[in-house]
Amino acid sequence: MKFWTKSLNIVLFSLVGTLFFVYQNSVHVSTNLLSFLPEGKSKEAFEIYSQFKNSKEVLIATEGFDKASLAKIKTIENKLLSSDLLTLESNITPNAKLIEYTKNNAFYLKNLNKNDSVGIPEKLKSLYETMTQNPYYTTIDASDPLGYFSPKEQKIPINIRDGHLALGDFGYLSVLSIKGTSNTIESYETIYNLVHQELQDMQNVRVFSPTFYFVENAQKIQDDVTFLIVLSTILLLVLYIFIIKNIYLLINTIATLATSALLSFLLIGMIWSEVSVFVLAFGNAIGTLAIDYMFHYYFYGHYENKKKFNTSVFYGFLTTFGGFLIFAWVDFPLIQQVCVFAMISLVLSYLQFVFLFPLIGFKKAQPYTKFYICIPLPYRAIALLSLLAIVLSVPFLKLDTNIKNLDYQNVSLMKEEKFFKDAIKKEGYMPLLLEADSIDGLIGHSNTIQKNFKNATAPLSYFFDKAFYEQRKQEIESLHVNEKKALIEEEATKLGFREGFFKNAYNEALLHPSYQELSLDTLREMGFDVVLHEGKYYTYALVKNSDRNLVSNFTFASCIDAKEMFFTALEKIAHQLLLGGIVAMAFIFFMLWMVCRKTIALSSSFVLLPTALILLFALMGTFTIAHIFMLFIMMLFGIDYGIYMSSEESFKDGTRSAIFFSIIDTFAGFGVLIFSDIGALHAMGLVSCVATAAILVLLMGRKPQ
Repeated sequence: MKFWTKSLNIVLFSLVGTLFFVYQNSVHVSTNLLSFLPEGKSKEAFEIYSQFKNSKEVLIATEGFDKASLAKIKTIENKLLSSDLLTLESNITPNAKLIEYTKNNAFYLKNLNKNDSVGIPEKLKSLYETMTQNPYYTTIDASDPLGYFSPKEQKIPINIRDGHLALGDFGYLSVLSIKGTSNTIESYETIYNLVHQELQDMQNVRVFSPTFYFVENAQKIQDDVTFLIVLSTILLLVLYIFIIKNIYLLINTIATLATSALLSFLLIGMIWSEVSVFVLAFGNAIGTLAIDYMFHYYFYGHYENKKKFNTSVFYGFLTTFGGFLIFAWVDFPLIQQVCVFAMISLVLSYLQFVFLFPLIGFKKAQPYTKFYICIPLPYRAIALLSLLAIVLSVPFLKLDTNIKNLDYQNVSLMKEEKFFKDAIKKEGYMPLLLEADSIDGLIGHSNTIQKNFKNATAPLSYFFDKAFYEQRKQEIESLHVNEKKALIEEEATKLGFREGFFKNAYNEALLHPSYQELSLDTLREMGFDVVLHEGKYYTYALVKNSDRNLVSNFTFASCIDAKEMFFTALEKIAHQLLLGGIVAMAFIFFMLWMVCRKTIALSSSFVLLPTALILLFALMGTFTIAHIFMLFIMMLFGIDYGIYMSSEESFKDGTRSAIFFSIIDTFAGFGVLIFSDIGALHAMGLVSCVATAAILVLLMGRKPQ
């Protein structure tokens, strides 16, 4: 029976480890921050936009306009196209279907100038002089001799050199798109590896694709999280060896933390289809909080002799669990995952450390070092000054809503993106997603955007909808061109044009073409991006960033901007965060009042001082949602230590050492996040370092005699 009791924790670890080994592949770990934003219209728009070829283009440019550069770009195209994974979008060969449509609807696709102030003879004379006196060959549109129709302005001019698309003055350009509609990281990795494999030995070649961010950032985040977990684990192992000095207890402690983490990971994988990789880094750090329970029970001697229930540890667990429970109701998947993981992990660890470990029994060993420092600190003054600093700093805080600041800053890719955007004249533009119930409506919306935004580019505005067709038909009829045909032919012959030169001018087929209903397949065959999603049609447009505020006037248009989407998500849950914060603060101070009434100044300073220092640091830099979330977590940590210090035995050597080692343990778990290159993890590490340093200083104090 004794052997079974001593082996129970290892058996439990073996069972959970086996479950994890069997079911780990069913849990999908994602590195994409956007996938963990709340469901809503903005997120749905972003996901639909990602289906456009425009969002998955691969841009390749070879420097120079010599024969070698041209041969190089064609070689690259041939190699990539032979993989059958990419299609060439920069092919300058005219699209037969688009040419036919343009030819049949020429008078409806061009701008109309109804100015008749200049007579027919004068207009024809001007044409004749242009044709005969210009030393260069001049083409005359014989179908429109009176110049009523003029081509629309081309917003983004196409640069052709030597029969190939060119990128400004840099060199030749190829634009390729990914075949199919797959938006998985695996498909992006395949394309990424293919492109870089073909270009690895080539010089003076620049390449960029938005999909490269998913591949490179995902790999960087995975490497970063792995490094942090390994670093934290090594530091904690070294720390535990020096503190515990009991190899059997050390093995059981590691088994407990691993059991809690693995089971928590499997359970949240059953709740959510995607689990954020940040949960893994955070989950590893959560174990450092759970081990506080073991430290206190170990240094109090609970594992060696049977003692009464430790209420300080229970209240510390209860406040931490309660804080995570409050924020688990916030409709933000990333926050929910972290909170649920933390709650499951803390409950499992607490139950094992508090109830199972005393049954197993461990002899207490003296650590290599003890915490002896004890100086008088004015806790009441610290608490009051901290509260004043919090009140004064809050109005000046500015929340950074740019989600990119939470992600890995891929400087090299950002540089390539800027290079191509500057060269193609897309820098400073923002994509819009346009929505309609029909293709005809989508074309109408595209023309509305093109008309209302001076520098807009709406590809589908090339076409016209039914309403425009009827309007243009009436405008053409008001010109009475049929009555002018005879006069045109007569005056043209007088001026010297050959007879019949304008016989096809303003023919019936051009004046009154039948309206052509464009289908989804037809538009795609013409090379236009249109997506059908849940019965609605979508396309995109580009507008200047300076026109962002005007977009809200058009209900059918949505901005595709990660920063705005994140801000919208925060606005959506702002009341939940505010309510959660108020409830959490009320809960913290309720626990302080219930448990630490006699030492309220001392205990509250463990919450107020770290909070004040973190907010003061925030005034000097950015303040993101990661800072806010970690701030609340450190407040929960602070109240734990405040409760521990309120105990009558808190100034005994064993208890003081337990609290000291708990703080160092917390720093080893959360503090290492400051070494991360990922914005969210770095922010959490920074907040953790400030808070643990403040708590460590407070730990040096003693109650006044």
